[in-house]
Order: sequence, then structure tokens, then C-alpha cells
Amino acid sequence: MLCRFYQQGACRFGDQCRYAHEGPESLGKSAPPPPVPPPVDDRPVCTYFLAGTCNFGDTCRFSHAAQGGKKGGKKGGGKPWWKGKTKGKGVGKKGVDWEEWSAGKGPGMSGLQNNASEIDQRSLTGPYLGRGSELFKVWSMPEDMGHEDGIRAAVLMGDRVCTGGADRRLLLWRGEQQASPEQGLALAQDNEVNFSEAVTALLFEPTSRWLFCGLADGQVRAFRQEPFAEQALTGHTQPVTSLLVHESVLISGSADGAVRAWKYDAQLGGFACAATVAVPLGPVFSLLVQQPDSLWVGAQRGISCVSLQTLQPVGSIDASSRVVRLVPYQGCVLAAFADGVVKVFDASGKEQFSHGPLGEHTTNTAVALVRQPHANKDVLLCGQEYGYITAYDIPDFRPRGTFTTGYEGDISAIIDMGSDGIFATFGL
Repeated sequence: MLCRFYQQGACRFGDQCRYAHEGPESLGKSAPPPPVPPPVDDRPVCTYFLAGTCNFGDTCRFSHAAQGGKKGGKKGGGKPWWKGKTKGKGVGKKGVDWEEWSAGKGPGMSGLQNNASEIDQRSLTGPYLGRGSELFKVWSMPEDMGHEDGIRAAVLMGDRVCTGGADRRLLLWRGEQQASPEQGLALAQDNEVNFSEAVTALLFEPTSRWLFCGLADGQVRAFRQEPFAEQALTGHTQPVTSLLVHESVLISGSADGAVRAWKYDAQLGGFACAATVAVPLGPVFSLLVQQPDSLWVGAQRGISCVSLQTLQPVGSIDASSRVVRLVPYQGCVLAAFADGVVKVFDASGKEQFSHGPLGEHTTNTAVALVRQPHANKDVLLCGQEYGYITAYDIPDFRPRGTFTTGYEGDISAIIDMGSDGIFATFGL
């Protein structure tokens, strides 16, 4: 497959790109000029490279130039760390990665301990969680499988994974053992629902077993298998971006700058809109109920706090970048912003901590908390553009490092699979 960024003269990965850089004549371009000799590499020499044991290859932040070694990879780039010895066709634009935290020394520290004075947080936000680190890839979706366009949303539904795509399809996946035990688990398509618009948000409520699908035209489609029920909830005028259920009330947020509350009417056998709240900070992207009675709304220009008693805005936190995700943590709220910043607020809305942007971590496109079972620690995964994810130990926000999923575009969703540190990533 040809690299579309190479065709535009803008590929940042060079010779390490996973797509073909062929056919300059067919693009009407002349042959590239001879390569310019690389500048002198003045970085400290990697002693593990000299010993033939460096795990990081072209992504190592120390010099591999000694004794004919190669210099480190390009900033923010580097070949996916699993490429070359895996089975299947890779992830592609519509792929799913299933990752696992395995025992190990952590954020690319093996091979760097001899240069401990050179280690800083900024360096750990580049592509350094590679071969030999604590990450272990369980499965990667082949390119001829799944959605025909990018995945916009994903959610666990019992023992199934649901994915919604720009191809206007909802796909259900079940886990199954691959042919040999060494290959581990895989996902197999189990069912499919087609819509008239792209799927932009998903929520599964385990108690009532309703599956809610937000669509690009502003509809929310609701499905329940037992007893069977299906309904279209209309009211929003732009894409539905976020969904949650609080005390049996469905709350939806939309790019139209409104939050709607929907109550189930048993007599009518369906949901009806009970209230609409206009958010003063623009389009809505994330919702979170913060006890005892406030709804936090992540929007284009910051965070708006809404009273659940009156359903009226009672305060706001202004921001220069849109809110990507609001995550509860130890009585506080973690707010991830599109410019790579993560802030921590207490229940009253007072800022307690701010982190980033830092090094290579300058964007946020999806965020999730997972539990590292071997170290019994919480890890914040920050999905970014170009398929990268940076991992942080929290609450101290120590960066473990960054890894690449292989997607061309943004990370659109990360979900904790709830089993032994396994998580899944999804991309556009």
C-alpha cells in the first residue's frame, strides 16, 4: 500500500514508514537527490549497543554510530516495534490492537541505566517503549477485516466488544483462542448493524442492558436484546459525542452545544427527552457525573459544571483547548485537553495539578485509565495523533514511555478489557 503522506511530500517516517515509498515517476516527480551525509552524532554512545544487547534499535535515544552503528530514529517516528516478526497483515487504518502489560523493568529503562544522568521525563515521551519492554502485543486486526473506514467509538458489552465506524456500521466482536496457544487471543466478528450515518459515540448500560449508539446526524439509537426493544431518540442537531447513564437517566452531549436528559417511560415503552441544557462553552465532547450532584461537561472552550438538581450551569473552567476526556480518579477529575495538557481538579473545580505538553506528547485524542496488575499501579494512557500512545504512572505522572500502534491517524478510543492488564486501542 502506498503512503499517502509520501505522495504529498510530507511523510515523517522516511525509510522506517510501514507503507511503500515507491513510484516517484508515476507521481510526476523526479528521482530524489542523493542522500545528504548525516551530521556528526554527538550523543552519548549506548553501551548496550556496543555489547550487542540494546532493545531499542533505531528508536534508542543514545548513539548507535560507534563501530558502524546506525543513528537513532527520527523524532516522533520509528517503525512499529512489533513489525517484522508478527503474523497477519498489521493494523492499518481500521485496526485494533490488544495490548498487555507484562513483567519488565518499565519505561524503556533497560539499556539506559548506564546513562542514568541523561534520563529525563522529556525523553520518555518519544517512541521508546519498544521490543524488550513491558508491552506485549496479543493481537492485531488484519487489514482485510473489520470496518471499511476509521473507528470512531468502542465499548465493552458484556463479553463482546462493540465498535462504531465512519463507515456507518456497528460491529460486534467476540474473543476467541487462536489456532495455537502461543498466538493467544483474537477478535472475531459476531454481528453487524448498519446505520444511515457514522457512529460517533457508544455506551452500554449493564444493569438495563441497553446499548446506546450516538450518530453523526444527532440521533441516539437505543437497542436492547432481552426483552427486545429498539428506539431512535431525536433532538440533537449535530453529532452525538458522549453518552452516560446516571440514576436510570440517559444523558447525551453533542457538537450542537447541548446536553439532553432522557427518561425511560414504562407506559410508553421508550425514552423521552426530559430536559435540555445549553452549554455556554460550545460543542460538547465529554460528560462525567461528579458526586454528590454535579455534571461536568467537557466542551470546546473548557469545562462547564451543571447542577443535577436544577439542570442549570453553576460554574465553568475556561481553557484554550478543547476537552477530550474527563476521567474520575480518587475523588478528583482528570481532564485531558487536545493540546497535550492533562489537569487534575478537585470536586469544587479547583486546579490541583497540571502536566504537559511535554516532549513528543503534544496532543490528546483519546484517554483511558488501566490497571497495571504486576506492579498494582494505575496507568494513564494518552492516545495521540499518528497512532502514538504515551503512558504515565499516576498519581505522580511519571512517564513510562510512548509506543506506536501503527495507525496513520488519531487514536480514537482506548478501552480496558478488564483482564490481567489487557487493553484495546482503536484508530482512525
